[in-house]
Amino acid sequence: MALIKTLVDLSGKARKGGILALESSIKEVGDQYFAKGLQLVVDGIEINSVRNVLEKDIEYSSDRHRLGAEVFVTIGTFAPALGMIGTLIGLVQMLQNLEDPSQIGPSMAVALLTTFYGTLVANLIFLPIAGKLKTRSKEEMLVKELIMEGVISIASGENPRIMEQKLQSFIPPKSRKGSG
Repeated sequence: MALIKTLVDLSGKARKGGILALESSIKEVGDQYFAKGLQLVVDGIEINSVRNVLEKDIEYSSDRHRLGAEVFVTIGTFAPALGMIGTLIGLVQMLQNLEDPSQIGPSMAVALLTTFYGTLVANLIFLPIAGKLKTRSKEEMLVKELIMEGVISIASGENPRIMEQKLQSFIPPKSRKGSG
């Protein structure tokens, strides 16, 4: 809601003082993507070109985030397999020492623990990290899309109240202005 309020305020400022009145606000927005969009609008770049630049930024950011999450998915996928390799090593040790019953227990422990650790590390560390990265990426892309729509609305001189209603569709109904 704070971001929507900022966009609505900037829209009102642009309607009263013209697009160039936003130049002083560019440094105050605090978000590099938001500042880039405003700067493009203030520079008088065509709306379709502004949209293309901002969409490319979203696309490439999303790709970078996806690659980061895939690293953790891959590690999470291979961790149980590495645990199984440890299990095989433990079983080989156990079979080598069948003549000494006191050596069977520790070898069997290695065999079972490596599978356990591989599964544990995958399901409690790497896969949840991948999931969290994917969720955060989606949230960030949604915020960027909201900013892009707001900047485009400002550039096209849209009424601030209409813009506010349009931008509120990006957030859950319970979080919207006027909701209980």
